[in-house]
Amino acid sequence: MPIRPKCISSTTRENIIRSRGRSTYRGHRKATRSSSKPAHQDQARISRPAPQMWCSAQQSIEEAQAFYKSLKDRVVGFRRKADDVAVMPGFLPVIGRTPKEAADKLAELDQWTDLKSAMPLLEERIGHSLTAYDPDAPLPDLPISDQLRSRAELLTALARRENLTIRQLALRVAAGRGHHIVLGTPVEIADRMQQWFDGRAADGFNVMPAFFPEGLEDFTQLVVPILQERGLFRTDYSGSTLRDHLGLNRPTLVAPHPMQI
Repeated sequence: MPIRPKCISSTTRENIIRSRGRSTYRGHRKATRSSSKPAHQDQARISRPAPQMWCSAQQSIEEAQAFYKSLKDRVVGFRRKADDVAVMPGFLPVIGRTPKEAADKLAELDQWTDLKSAMPLLEERIGHSLTAYDPDAPLPDLPISDQLRSRAELLTALARRENLTIRQLALRVAAGRGHHIVLGTPVEIADRMQQWFDGRAADGFNVMPAFFPEGLEDFTQLVVPILQERGLFRTDYSGSTLRDHLGLNRPTLVAPHPMQI
């Protein structure tokens, strides 16, 4: 089934990793991009004729909508169809039958996370050492590093928006590798996915369960049926390849864009 306009498509990190670089349909490759850069910074990739799946890490619907529009506009600017590129942000659902159960699961996940292991992940994405700062204090005002600029901007905005301490931000990064963490009941998770999909912030989601196998089972057994009832998720597969499942078309060769000559 096509990703738009009929359904939400989802996959897992494992599926993306296994498919990277492989021929998925009659010798044509599907390109997977993991990037949250502004679209103008990736014009060389966008201009390529192969269908692409972009895995981004925006933390709010407003950030995701801006990234989505910028990317799709650039794709059209290279005389390609907007649907040739699927935007599938990382999405880590922590699901409980009640809000308290979901909160308890996240707290349990945090307890399993060693801050000594989490801090280097945060420092890598922020682009600065944080050892001199109190982990229970807010993230200090730091110049945005060019090392991973887009991630640094997104994480800094998240810390300011949710009043997170350095410790809390490090645990968020360790849990979801900087991707969007959604906490709630199955209906609340489905509502958030539909909000992003209907609001053109995503074409689908790179679902990253916090726990295995329980986290994946919670999503498939509790959230997927709700999406199916709303007509947002397939009830059967229409093809046999990952390209088919993601609704990506075979690439069509086009005349070079003037910027490529």
